[in-house]
Amino acid sequence: MDRREFLHKATLLSSSALLAAPGRTQTNSSEERIQHLIPLTNHESILIKASFMEPQRSPLLRIGSKGYEGRQRDTFGRFWSFHATGLESDTQYELSLQTSAGERLMESWPLRTAPALGSRPERLRALVYTCAGGPDNAQWLNGEWRYLPVSTRRRLLRRALEFEPDVAIAVGDQTYWDQTLSPRKRVGDYALNWERIYGKYGAFDKDEPVFGAANEITLTGCLDEQIASLYGADFRSVPTILTQDDHDYFENDEGTDEFVTFPPRNFSARLARAQQSLYFPEFLPDPNRPTHLAGSHRDGISESYGSFRWGALAEFLLYDCRRFITLSGPTANFVEEDTERWLIARTLDEETLRHVVHVPSTPVGWTAGKWGEWYPDVLQPDGGLGIEVPKPYWQSGWFEQHQRLLSAIGGQKIRLPIVVSGDMHAVAAGQVIKSGEMGFEAPVNTFLSGSIGTGNGWPSVARGIGATPPRQVTVHEKVTPVEQNGFTILDIDPDGISVKQFAWDRASGLEAIDRLQPISDIRLSRS
Repeated sequence: MDRREFLHKATLLSSSALLAAPGRTQTNSSEERIQHLIPLTNHESILIKASFMEPQRSPLLRIGSKGYEGRQRDTFGRFWSFHATGLESDTQYELSLQTSAGERLMESWPLRTAPALGSRPERLRALVYTCAGGPDNAQWLNGEWRYLPVSTRRRLLRRALEFEPDVAIAVGDQTYWDQTLSPRKRVGDYALNWERIYGKYGAFDKDEPVFGAANEITLTGCLDEQIASLYGADFRSVPTILTQDDHDYFENDEGTDEFVTFPPRNFSARLARAQQSLYFPEFLPDPNRPTHLAGSHRDGISESYGSFRWGALAEFLLYDCRRFITLSGPTANFVEEDTERWLIARTLDEETLRHVVHVPSTPVGWTAGKWGEWYPDVLQPDGGLGIEVPKPYWQSGWFEQHQRLLSAIGGQKIRLPIVVSGDMHAVAAGQVIKSGEMGFEAPVNTFLSGSIGTGNGWPSVARGIGATPPRQVTVHEKVTPVEQNGFTILDIDPDGISVKQFAWDRASGLEAIDRLQPISDIRLSRS
């Protein structure tokens, strides 16, 4: 499709309803005009990403008597962002979306801004999960689910929402559609499976732009199914953070003699930015987060490195370990240097916050032998993980950065050291007692959040071994990694953090999701 044909199709789509979301029937009722909506708040503003079943012209977000014009994110006019500023903190607003003529696009809904920075709220409940992406109805030829059906994932998330979280955090891998697959994998049944599951989206043309060309239709066809149809408007009243990891760059992190997938190539980085621009909010400005960090805009909006503040009670520090990865041996980083300094400074400043929770996209305390991990462990000839046979193209600087960050996290004097990680397809809880030659006065509490979308892609299936502590790190496992779908709930109060972890065994049936209870309940006390 050349550009002239694309623009002609855009004109047709602007006056038709050809872009209905997967599995939904187009109607004229207001509740069916919205395809998806994901909001994020801070103490003074709201940022919303939304998509519509039909292209729109100049839609408005209305909050009370004030209207905020949308910003068009795509070529056709289906995707819009709305940024409302100058709001009161800790205030529940009634929001509505309208056409430029004042017609409602969906029913109004409530959304609360975060408490003021210096306030002292008594509680915060956070929902954390990872790996929610993947094609719908993605069965391998042998009948196993490679990824759970979107309806099942949505059921898990609706169960999580029944616990009424104040914020939801989806840690990376919002999408699975890897573009670079090793030639050794593109053979036999794997090639047939790949074409059967992923081939329905079409193909990208790297010589064309992402927007304003056929690539845009290809991209939104994939992401409408994997993100928009998963969230719909279910999270409209819950501030929601979606961070990015390797698969959000449409690659798996792999380092072999055939190819090294990260740092992301230009086209991969553009796809990741487009994913975020269209479907979920960037991080809102934070007076304690420098605007010079990589991926930051001049207005304080940030793409890759962010924070979510809840008064003086808690702050989440969230960081993508892929976009700015370096391959410089002993000086290599997962996180760019200025961001590392900011993370350490925020962690060691114990004057203003009761709790700081680190949320990296790459796990702390466990390894599955993947290339892009903090740790050098890789599958050995004897079937276990180890370091005797080196991991190809692994960078020693990654572990050195891990040590610096963990030193700051474990070096806090009056706060709980805690990390909640994504990426690993498992639920787990543990305490890091020692890392390399470094010990801690109080162990670093670490958790694997649980995966929403995994079908049969567990570490033990994909890697031949389950998640285990790395050779150089001593971890006291309170919950040995459980390869089941699940999520984590953090209840934060001034005196500590309660961590409830949920896991669903598919053998128990779909109905079990609706009454899912914690498999562990761990109380961390500041005392």
